Amino acid sequence: MGWNDVAVMHNNFLDQEINLEEKFYFVHSYHLICNDNADVWMTTEYDYEFVSAVHKNNIYGTQFHPEKSHDVGLKVLSNFVKL
Repeated sequence: MGWNDVAVMHNNFLDQEINLEEKFYFVHSYHLICNDNADVWMTTEYDYEFVSAVHKNNIYGTQFHPEKSHDVGLKVLSNFVKL
């Protein structure tokens, strides 16, 4: 629980104009294991690397909470609205 960095593995529209030096807010330790690395959008390092965001076709998912991640999270949400 807390603030952590993300690394973009595959760019898409939602990460446009995002400053990746800013941290995102994570509320719990759940994460998924992706069967296809092509679906991994972002990863995060916390004792080990895990998938923190996915994107496939028109489906997006984040393990972090963009609504609690201040300006950087609002930018993700703003980009989502523009899809």
